[in-house]
Amino acid sequence: MSDESEIEIFQRWLQNRLDDVSQIGDEKERERITKQIQYSIQSCIEYRARRDLVRNIADPFVTRESPVRVVQEGEVKSTTLIDGVCDSCSAKIPVDLDFCPLCGHLE
Repeated sequence: MSDESEIEIFQRWLQNRLDDVSQIGDEKERERITKQIQYSIQSCIEYRARRDLVRNIADPFVTRESPVRVVQEGEVKSTTLIDGVCDSCSAKIPVDLDFCPLCGHLE
């Protein structure tokens, strides 16, 4: 009983409450409460099924011994080629751009 989850205890409590509903004198009230408790019990069952399904799914994240690749100083190189200088603000403009990335001036 110690490995029982709170949702299972709650479900059992709801089932006991369902047995006590028969003591309610007003028929409409008894029917209303019966429906509420039955809906709650069904929700508990669905929750437990989903919880069990999620527990069986493998963790999508992979743990690695070395999370970062070590980069040597000589390996890092700039991939941006500078073609010219902006006529407007004198900033350096990469080859693949037709405008200045600093001021937006079109070349």
